[in-house]
Amino acid sequence: MKQSKILDIDPHFSESSYIINRDLFKNYDPFEMSQKSFCPYDPKNGRFEITVLEETYFVEYPSGVVLNAQGQEFDNYSVKIFILRYLMNANGKDTTGQWISFKEFPDGPLYYSNFHKRCIQVFAQIGNEMPEHLKNYMSFQKAVTYGKGDLSWQFTVTPGVDIVWILWFGDDEFEAEAQILFDKKLTDIFNIKDLAILGDVLMISLKTFTFSLDSKKN
Repeated sequence: MKQSKILDIDPHFSESSYIINRDLFKNYDPFEMSQKSFCPYDPKNGRFEITVLEETYFVEYPSGVVLNAQGQEFDNYSVKIFILRYLMNANGKDTTGQWISFKEFPDGPLYYSNFHKRCIQVFAQIGNEMPEHLKNYMSFQKAVTYGKGDLSWQFTVTPGVDIVWILWFGDDEFEAEAQILFDKKLTDIFNIKDLAILGDVLMISLKTFTFSLDSKKN
């Protein structure tokens, strides 16, 4: 049997970064953040509700503590930091429908090699080895087909953050290839490190979903 080339990928953004962003979060107006991020805020209990990749999270204000759907702490710091960064920097603008690659963001070429290894390559390998699992994941995300490559979809990560995934299958001669595209408006919301965090969030979600399906088969 051909050995899988799927890379291990775990959250690599630390608790200290989460604490730093929590400290920044308290300086932002909750009602303005809610309006610009399209995420509801309940002033009675001081809590935002935000959906990321079809999973619900809560953010307490002003502490910036991010909780899962059960209202509990969890240790995926990539998700926590992504949520805080988005709430603080969302601008309320509509999506542009203009799709750009990681390389087209400011400083993108400097960090592309790492993003390609940790995200694009992982996506390509999972899609190539487990295409039906990938299709199930896209169905779970309520994605719509995009009409490029061998498989492609457009979907919403969180309200106001839309992306496109494109996959080209590999064979005995050529490796599988993939592309991740972002709505151009995100250049006004995320810096390149934020985009790297988003990449981790995506791959952790994809691997958790597809590998859970795989374990159910065994």
